[in-house]
Amino acid sequence: MREPDRTTLPLTTPPFEGRANRTLRGSTPDWDLIRHPEPPQGAPNVLLVLIDDAGFGNPSTFGGPIQTPNYTRLAEAGLRYNRFHVTALCSPTRAALLTARNNHAVGFGSVGEFSSGFPGYTAMVPLECAPLPRILRDNGYSTAAFGKWHLTPDGQQGPAGPLGRWPTGWGFDYFYGFLGGDSGQWDPCLAENQKIIGTPADYGDEEHPYYLPDAMADRTIEWLHGVRGQDARKPFFVYFSTGCSHAPHHVASEWADRYKGQFDQGWDRLREEVFARQKELGVVPEDAELTARDEAFPAWDDVPPRLKAFYARQMEVYAGYSENADHNVGRVIDAIEELGELDNTLVIWIWGDNGASMEGTITGSFNEMTMQNGIPLTDEMQLQLSERYGGEESWGAPIMDPHYSAAWAWAGNTPFKWGKQVGSHLGGTRNPMVIHWPEHIVDPGGLRSQFTHVTDVGATILDIAGIPAPSRVDGIEQEPLHGFTFADSLLDASAPDRHTQQYFETIGNRAMYKDGGWLAMKTPRIPWVLTPEALRPYAPDVWDPDGDPAELYYLPDDFTQAHDLAADHPDKVQELRKLFWKEAERYKVLPLLATLSAFFGITPPLEATGKIEFRGDVQNVAPGMIPRIYNRSYAISADLVIPPDGAEGVIVAEADHLGGFSLFVDGGRLTHTYSMMGVFVYRQQADVPLPTGEVSVRMEFAADAAKPATGGQVTLFMNDTPVGGGRMEHTVPMRFSAYAGMDIGRDNGGVVDLSYADRRPFAFTGTIKKVAFDVKPHRRARDEQAIHTVAHHAHAAHGLSS
Repeated sequence: MREPDRTTLPLTTPPFEGRANRTLRGSTPDWDLIRHPEPPQGAPNVLLVLIDDAGFGNPSTFGGPIQTPNYTRLAEAGLRYNRFHVTALCSPTRAALLTARNNHAVGFGSVGEFSSGFPGYTAMVPLECAPLPRILRDNGYSTAAFGKWHLTPDGQQGPAGPLGRWPTGWGFDYFYGFLGGDSGQWDPCLAENQKIIGTPADYGDEEHPYYLPDAMADRTIEWLHGVRGQDARKPFFVYFSTGCSHAPHHVASEWADRYKGQFDQGWDRLREEVFARQKELGVVPEDAELTARDEAFPAWDDVPPRLKAFYARQMEVYAGYSENADHNVGRVIDAIEELGELDNTLVIWIWGDNGASMEGTITGSFNEMTMQNGIPLTDEMQLQLSERYGGEESWGAPIMDPHYSAAWAWAGNTPFKWGKQVGSHLGGTRNPMVIHWPEHIVDPGGLRSQFTHVTDVGATILDIAGIPAPSRVDGIEQEPLHGFTFADSLLDASAPDRHTQQYFETIGNRAMYKDGGWLAMKTPRIPWVLTPEALRPYAPDVWDPDGDPAELYYLPDDFTQAHDLAADHPDKVQELRKLFWKEAERYKVLPLLATLSAFFGITPPLEATGKIEFRGDVQNVAPGMIPRIYNRSYAISADLVIPPDGAEGVIVAEADHLGGFSLFVDGGRLTHTYSMMGVFVYRQQADVPLPTGEVSVRMEFAADAAKPATGGQVTLFMNDTPVGGGRMEHTVPMRFSAYAGMDIGRDNGGVVDLSYADRRPFAFTGTIKKVAFDVKPHRRARDEQAIHTVAHHAHAAHGLSS
């Protein structure tokens, strides 16, 4: 096949170089015309693995307590990288990984749920920045993505799209996974290619339960077999992005029970143990120092004795959850090996898209969404609520959506300070990476300490494949890659650092790295605190970012950021601070704290209409796309046809018992159940049964005030006649669920009202002609705007923690 011009995509059809006479006599075919594009000779398969919400000190491969035999297996035959860096937040790291460009420059200064009107925060990749899978696909690779995506804006996760921001629009031939920031592992709301397919039918099967990590591996292996069944030579690019170890921490008890008693010593002692093993393995230098515990984290010795078992179980579940992820990645690697292609597959395995997550707050939580909704719960309350849903032994089961204590995350980021969201420090930005490509590594089991960044991964893959970054795609001139290839480090442990300068910024926490120097500028806000009091110092007319304390480290001599040199080198502090502002302007980081803009009243204009109608069998509406009923009055109505023998079942339901609402008919009576994150559960039922024939029903909520979590009065109507109601003292201020969808005519997956759990999906047995949400202003315009602003504040809070 003739070598095409790869600098322009898609590749052009080659000119006909055969001969076409008037008849076949003497005519000569040109078989290159019907061949699909092929990559350069020798281009390898690529398996890119990304673990979610995990720290440098988690996997045993890097000295951690979590057994990761498959990660170690690849490291011992490949290379460990101990100075690899990410962005400190989910979507930004993924965007940088799959575009080889800085995250703000491709619109992902924040997470996919929180899109705003500033260029660096749109959650929409510019057409000038074609993603890596698109480049590989157009150059002859088969491409597929499995698992977590988190790169589609919140309001675009339905059939109206635009689908160009789904995985297939990024250049993946096939996708199986979930679009949002996290997912239940037992009851995910799944997408396949360009369709939301919802919760698997075998959810709740006690004998053979569905489990997303298992299914991801199954689907990946199935896809690989299908590709090879069609084409024995075409290289593949597989992006395997686990939902683990993001909350909810879901795993079968047999995995968690492997760690019984292994965390009874607490987080302080655990850090010391991990640090000692890290030195034994050589993944941290012998002269490195363990950083001190910040006062935001309690000492283990100060934890009340009756709570220690509760806390220890949180970490046992997280560890079992993480080991299971290693197991399922291992299954994919085994399948590639059985195909005889492991030696020709470049495996890049990154353990964490940011540091371990501290978003469970100090107490941990039976429901990860309590923190995002700003629900203050003490450790005693968390223990009581956990016991309500089955206690410690159910931590990890479908009945809860748990997240461990922030102090366990701090230990998981050993030996560094802080963690996820904190882009100023290595605890949020440095993660383990292993590369396996046996025929091209001269010292299997070796260590690499070049400064590398997530933007470098795509540049390295293209370099190894022999594919240039295109200068034009679809006629659009392309932004050059921001990453640098580190391919030479595979062959040479002493290869020079090529990535010598890099900015970092996440929610105002920022850093500037250059030639070994690291200027850390962290806002004083505790990452898991989003109260109005905590945010008040960062209001637009109040916050002066140059007033934040600055810490200076020289990383070649200080691997862990243990020694702040700022007082001794004020000139270097000013030099790096000035460089940060220059880089921030260049890569669209400005304005700082655009992530929090909605908290300060910078919100999109109100929509002209507040009435949303659903007709037909609409299912699995993404949680970010349901009508915005939060912090305001609203009504839900439905036109029904009740058959002569009556009807029962769900009219409309959102999410599940840990946060959601359901309007349904039970025992012939209209019923409304509302779960305020599983902390408070309210239920109202009509006094009289529904008549047969055509009937109109309605649930109205009259809010008390324009404030988050407002209480109010519920009234149930039948043909405009009140038939029941009651008070709800608290409502959800921001979002019911991070992943569970809304359904018309049924309640898929986990159900809102556990009284009908054994009848799930409790489909309506009559006819639903229409369901309508009325969220038009019920108040004066001024009050309505205030409620709208509060709702956007809460929506932003979800984005920060996904």
